[in-house]
Amino acid sequence: MSKDGLIAAAAMGEAQKANRGIAPYGFSDTKGREQYIPQFKKLEGDPIYTAAKAQTGSMYWFRPIEVGHLIPNAKGRFYATYSTNHNARGGIGLAYANDPKGPWTRHGEVYVDTVEGNSTETPFVMWNETEKLFFMYYQQSGLGINQSTALATSTDMLTWTRVGLLLDKPPNFPGDGHTGYFAVFRTAEKWYGFSVMGGGDFGRKAMWISHNGRQWLCDPRMMLGGNDATLNSVENFSRSNAGLFVYRGQTWWLGMLSAYASGGVATVARPAIALISDDWRTLKDKPKLIMDIPTLPWETTNMQSMTVAVFDGTIYVYYNTDNNVGLAYSVEV
Repeated sequence: MSKDGLIAAAAMGEAQKANRGIAPYGFSDTKGREQYIPQFKKLEGDPIYTAAKAQTGSMYWFRPIEVGHLIPNAKGRFYATYSTNHNARGGIGLAYANDPKGPWTRHGEVYVDTVEGNSTETPFVMWNETEKLFFMYYQQSGLGINQSTALATSTDMLTWTRVGLLLDKPPNFPGDGHTGYFAVFRTAEKWYGFSVMGGGDFGRKAMWISHNGRQWLCDPRMMLGGNDATLNSVENFSRSNAGLFVYRGQTWWLGMLSAYASGGVATVARPAIALISDDWRTLKDKPKLIMDIPTLPWETTNMQSMTVAVFDGTIYVYYNTDNNVGLAYSVEV
């Protein structure tokens, strides 16, 4: 075989390995992958929280945050916010616990935006150390150009003050103006956020950058659905139903793989993990599933939302299938 032929064969071999999902940097054996990639265990038993327990018609975006050191006389060490799922009115509720695994106790609804628009959903709460306030990002239909991200603030997560519209479609950007499903992450002094940027089954994604959590600048480069990472023409990876964290010196994305489908419809989704680039724009390898759905009696393949939190060095993955919230957590190997 010619030199060019050998080079082509080697390149094809590397591409085929990537397509099979073999871990990078030579970690091709099972034990090597276990030491390299975070390993997870599913919490057995009943769901940790449900729409029935919340006394809502549906369950969406269940996400805890540690508050015991931030709120005097807090009801628990952890508060979790959640919302309805594509409900005309919407509404954001709160539950509390002393352990990330629960048991979780219902507090009830804490916020609904009735000023403009409707369908108040997808809460994502961050602590703003500079302002000593909790920032809650949420989406609201009929606000801004389309379905847009708004902001409310609070000192105790029980009573919220509406700030209003936060993210809107930049001029001349393609798409229908949907800037909801906002997920926020911090590194050093910068705030980073991922949102959709145009809805529908082939909706775009966008990255936003801020120095204070209030004023956000949109990175004008479009972020598409992610087929280049999944290597599957009918499957994308989520940026909002996801988490970013550092594990053994590397930054990882952990989120949902799913077929293209706009919100409010049944689809098949699974949690998966991959390395992400330093600029947080690109997955560095093919996402690897962390567990199969379903296995527990109450689980279905219709995963509607998934969020990630890290407490005391453990990675917690909260997933919602048909209004029931389950949990997987990282374990050392």
